[in-house]
Amino acid sequence: MKKKSSNSSVSYDPVVLSENASINFTRVSNANGTTVYGKIVKDGAEVGNVAYDSRGGYMNTSLKPFAALTQEEVSAVYATVPGCINEILSEE
Repeated sequence: MKKKSSNSSVSYDPVVLSENASINFTRVSNANGTTVYGKIVKDGAEVGNVAYDSRGGYMNTSLKPFAALTQEEVSAVYATVPGCINEILSEE
């Protein structure tokens, strides 16, 4: 029998941005490509997200509410995310 589709989902340990903030990444791979989702959490509340899609060739990062993060945490998000995406994609 020929396989019609196959999905694979992998969750990663949180990436620490500060004592109170982290990013939780999940990679989903299927016949259409790879998508990486990241949920940015501070003090138990979602304060942003990351989305990468190989098929569309894009990566978005959204911080909301922006004021919930310190300047150091914002800088850590933008300094950390590209490396995390590359590391996750290199595991395929």
